[in-house]
Amino acid sequence: MKIFYIDFENVKDGGLNGIARLNSEDVVRIYYSEDANKMTFGTHRRIIESPARFEYSRMRKDLKGVKNALDVILMKDMSDRIVEEKTADFYIVSNDCDYDDYIKEKKKNKISISKIGEVCKATQIPDEARQKKITTHQDERKKKEQIFRSYFGRYLKDDYENDKEDIFDAYMNADSRQELNNNLQKYFYNEAVSDILKRMADLTKNMPGR
Repeated sequence: MKIFYIDFENVKDGGLNGIARLNSEDVVRIYYSEDANKMTFGTHRRIIESPARFEYSRMRKDLKGVKNALDVILMKDMSDRIVEEKTADFYIVSNDCDYDDYIKEKKKNKISISKIGEVCKATQIPDEARQKKITTHQDERKKKEQIFRSYFGRYLKDDYENDKEDIFDAYMNADSRQELNNNLQKYFYNEAVSDILKRMADLTKNMPGR
């Protein structure tokens, strides 16, 4: 899955070159402003014909004149989307250097993110690199599962043997302690959730959140 964030103020219609090659899983989100809100008929036709899903975000008029307002909004929205779609390939379509530090930060967290001038540039990423990223994610998940099952046998098995798979599901689908708490709430009462979290403290100490 590829998700494109188009800085339309910066790249205009040219940034959308290549949308015909996308598939139905891909998403193109276009950020535009009052000063950059016009497309050619050809671009409009290509959007209609593209199998990708298109979303639009118009910068509020009261932000006109605020330096880098569109850039900040785009990066904030992308950060929220990354939390939901951790294995997607993210692209900022812009030639603006203001995104560079943001991209470096996300790459440190192993997010697949790049800045390109046109959508078509994304297709130049080798399939081997994409497969390597998927394999790495699968390996990390397998390691996480192995660690949990070993930990469960030592600290949770005696009292929660019949609930093992529910706790496993809650843990594997959590990337923070708050998410783990929320997931456990689906299966257990508050008292049991508190007990489970207490027993899992060593296992979750490096997870973000409180």
